[in-house]
Amino acid sequence: MLITVVITTHDRPELLREAIASVEAQRFDEWDVIVVDDGSRPAVTFDARQKELAGRIRLLRNEIAQGPSEARNTGMRTATGEVIFFLDDDDLLGVDALAQIDAAFRDDANLNCLFVNVEPFGSDAEGTRHNQMQAVTRVLATMGERLEGTEGVLRLHSDLLFGALLERIPMAFQRVAIKRAQLQKVGFYSGKGFEDLEWYYRVALRCTCGLLVTPSYRVRCEGQSYFSRPEEKQRLIDTIIHIRKGLLNLDEVAATPLLKRLTTASLASAHFNKAYYAYQNHLAFPWRNLFDSTVNGLYWHHFSLAGKVLKNRIRQAITRQH
Repeated sequence: MLITVVITTHDRPELLREAIASVEAQRFDEWDVIVVDDGSRPAVTFDARQKELAGRIRLLRNEIAQGPSEARNTGMRTATGEVIFFLDDDDLLGVDALAQIDAAFRDDANLNCLFVNVEPFGSDAEGTRHNQMQAVTRVLATMGERLEGTEGVLRLHSDLLFGALLERIPMAFQRVAIKRAQLQKVGFYSGKGFEDLEWYYRVALRCTCGLLVTPSYRVRCEGQSYFSRPEEKQRLIDTIIHIRKGLLNLDEVAATPLLKRLTTASLASAHFNKAYYAYQNHLAFPWRNLFDSTVNGLYWHHFSLAGKVLKNRIRQAITRQH
């Protein structure tokens, strides 16, 4: 089957060339590439080798940057392959990635979405690899599944997957190969920045999903993590709250008491995390978020955090008096 690889890019021409080269190097020949240049300055141009492959590599451009979500949507709308796969411009594909994706869909006709496991590389690879393995293990454990002893594709139960991803979405569950025919049911990406994470919840709910066990997607880890930038982590926390609220409006969640209960609990946890982050980083304390985190009941951690905040305020007031 033809696999369309969508690569969105912005101001990273050297890395983009490496990403495209990793597709050209595939030991699988039924592919084409759509590069979406999202407002790069200067605009992306192809080298001589890429021009030779003009029939297989198409270049689209947004004159004004729209963000990665809308750039991916542009690629999806243009794709003609039976399967669409997304590759970030700073990442690479293992040489057998597309062959493994093709085999997975051929072996299971009911499968219409495949999460592709990742292999980090670069200066920060070791720590990222450890963290991602732990995250994937926890997601699978929540569903009663495990990687050990599993080969090929691990089939995933839709509702269980959705519930597991409410806690975390590891990189492996953000690298998606999806049948183009399924997009009408899933829909396109919405929002900007971290808000694109919402799309993976719709995929989990509306697709028959599997996880490609063998790592085939190579993630570059060279200090790009938002964890080193406090303002980005704050934005992620706010985005998670926004996404959880939106999930409660999805038909599948609203109509299923278990999914609604899990999503509500996850939203409460996100509100508490925002309050705790503010306390830890000496920010204005969001009492409203702490209150909203009690929707499922008052627990010791609520009283503990409120007590710590009040204690600090009393100490500060005494200090000012002296």
